Amino acid sequence: MGHHDLFFKKTSSIRENAADFLQHTLAPELVKEMDLDTLTIEKGSHVDTALAENFSDTVYNCRFSGTRIKIALLFEHKSSPDNNLPFQLHRYLANLWDNSINQKQPILPVIPIVLYHGWKPWTPGTLITRFDKWPDAVKPYIPDFEFAFVDLSAYSNEAIKTGVFKAVSLRIALLIMKNIFDQQKLENHLTQFLEIGRAYFQETQGLKFLEAVINYILQATEIETDKLVQSVAGISEKGGDIAMTTAEKLRQEGMQQGMQQGMQKGSYKTMVSLVQNAKRNGLTEEMIARIANLDITLVRKILNNEPVEIPLHLPADS
Repeated sequence: MGHHDLFFKKTSSIRENAADFLQHTLAPELVKEMDLDTLTIEKGSHVDTALAENFSDTVYNCRFSGTRIKIALLFEHKSSPDNNLPFQLHRYLANLWDNSINQKQPILPVIPIVLYHGWKPWTPGTLITRFDKWPDAVKPYIPDFEFAFVDLSAYSNEAIKTGVFKAVSLRIALLIMKNIFDQQKLENHLTQFLEIGRAYFQETQGLKFLEAVINYILQATEIETDKLVQSVAGISEKGGDIAMTTAEKLRQEGMQQGMQQGMQKGSYKTMVSLVQNAKRNGLTEEMIARIANLDITLVRKILNNEPVEIPLHLPADS
């Protein structure tokens, strides 16, 4: 799962966020019939392998006019429009109903809501618009359905901050997602975005969400760690600590991954270089030995510049 998907999942899995998002993006006559107090998240996903590169989903159900209804929150991955969206949604809805049939669950109506955070404005048509040049006699045989579409590029930062949504974590998440592809703008406005959550970040749940924000920014952008820590620490001292810890953890994970990849395709010379570099970057001898699949005695000899025998799984340098 990509960084964008993971952050969307964390954001949309917060029930308060989902309720607020529905209330402000669906038609009032629809929301009027929904009992949002009964909003319940469903386990699992209906995104199959063919759809995985297009979007990720979080599904809820709630009481609706004496029965129940499903709401699929879908996050469009791409940073620019994909005109095949209606066909992809058609497949997604079929998957959802197929799963209900297989699990012998009631077949319920589904309201799809697509969130798009690309830089280019987009107004996608429904599936029937893809066949608008065909004669009317053919139209009854073409499936069609409506879906709610939320294009973040249509909202100003100010509107998201103060006017449209109520939930603090939702407003911050949408601001980060809207600006994630413009690193300079995100860096310049980050303190302002996080300011919304100053009180929220005093709570345990708020700090947990802030950690998800920090993780997302560190993995999806090239913003310098020091600048991120400075922005976060100005809003929450504990948040600043979390930012430093998260950055260090990601750095070590990156080192480990780099070492593993280097060892797989490297040589004896590469091995020595990686071991020495790992030590300089703060990894312990035990961790280096485990990652590199080397005996710890060998690691210590390399670090002490002592002569060592070439491990069997590595080619000698020519």
